[in-house]
Amino acid sequence: MEKFVDLLFEVHHQKLTKTKIRSAIDQGFAFLNGKMHRIATTVCSSKDRVELRIPEENSAPKKPEKIVAVYEDPFIVIWDKPVGVLSDPKRFKGLVHRLDKETSGLLIQAKTLEAKAAFEALFKERKISKRYLAIVHGNYLKPVLIDLPIARLGRVAGFERFGVSKLGAKASTNTKPLFFGKNATLLECAPITGRTHQIRVHLSAVGFPIVGDLLYGKKEVRFPRMLLHSTSLEFIHPFTGEKIFVESPAPREFDQFFSHPKTP
Repeated sequence: MEKFVDLLFEVHHQKLTKTKIRSAIDQGFAFLNGKMHRIATTVCSSKDRVELRIPEENSAPKKPEKIVAVYEDPFIVIWDKPVGVLSDPKRFKGLVHRLDKETSGLLIQAKTLEAKAAFEALFKERKISKRYLAIVHGNYLKPVLIDLPIARLGRVAGFERFGVSKLGAKASTNTKPLFFGKNATLLECAPITGRTHQIRVHLSAVGFPIVGDLLYGKKEVRFPRMLLHSTSLEFIHPFTGEKIFVESPAPREFDQFFSHPKTP
């Protein structure tokens, strides 16, 4: 005789309370037959495949590489942040912006309060041009402007999660394919706005999640790190009037991904 249970009961084996499981389902961490499912009371049969994909806290390397300065003047330092390092204001006093722990690349730290205010204003006025490199699952065939509003969905198992929502804040990202693998694409991403997890949310929303992104991507496809890198910053220096362009090349993991024989 076929057994039928609801989705909440089906994932009870996870080492979480029912409240946390229900919250995880609500936030989009539950998958029914490979598709995201947010209704905890959905009736499932023994033939259905139910998964709860909550990101692992130790998904980033435990021993990050040394952080180095790639540009410095009397007003700011621009660091090349390795993956696994938190953008912690306690460690980097005067941070002008942040990168996710799982994201590597360029990070601006101000040396004075005046410089901090000036560079925060540049970001707010969208006068700092940012480019990222990302490797995504699938064949991303042409340049696309992704213009989808983003809202905070909630917090699950210690992770903030955001998603596309009509009630969200305006968010826009220019994307352009640079290189194609068999079933993966290297993209250049230029965010116009600066929402939390913007590139990750946008690429996942259009069906091309970033490789190694356990929060918004394909958990069953593992890679040692998330392949998202802040590769360049360009701006007119608010104190000197000089045009500044700083670049950080793609980390070795980007080349390793495409050169690995098992890469899709």
